[in-house]
Amino acid sequence: MAGIVFINCFEVPVGRDEAFLELWGQIDDFMCAQPGFQWRRLHRSLDSRVKLRYVNVAGWDSAADSDKAHGEEFRRMQSQPGWLEFPAQPALYSVERDDRA
Repeated sequence: MAGIVFINCFEVPVGRDEAFLELWGQIDDFMCAQPGFQWRRLHRSLDSRVKLRYVNVAGWDSAADSDKAHGEEFRRMQSQPGWLEFPAQPALYSVERDDRA
């Protein structure tokens, strides 16, 4: 799991999962086709009372690849009015420790 990890946490109101997943899927399809993309996982909280119910974690070859993928076309897709309902908290991370067996 070398490289850079992009983590994005989303506020998704209970009952709005389908609308969120439809929007997320559009961007996911785009991101998966970008140079430097390695993998991604979308997590949903088991506790519907938490604020950040969905967490997207994606691996990239480099910060530059991630930055380039989040360019003009991404911003166009993310500017759809539906996204206003789902505030996000995105950030890039480096892997400091990986203890998988």
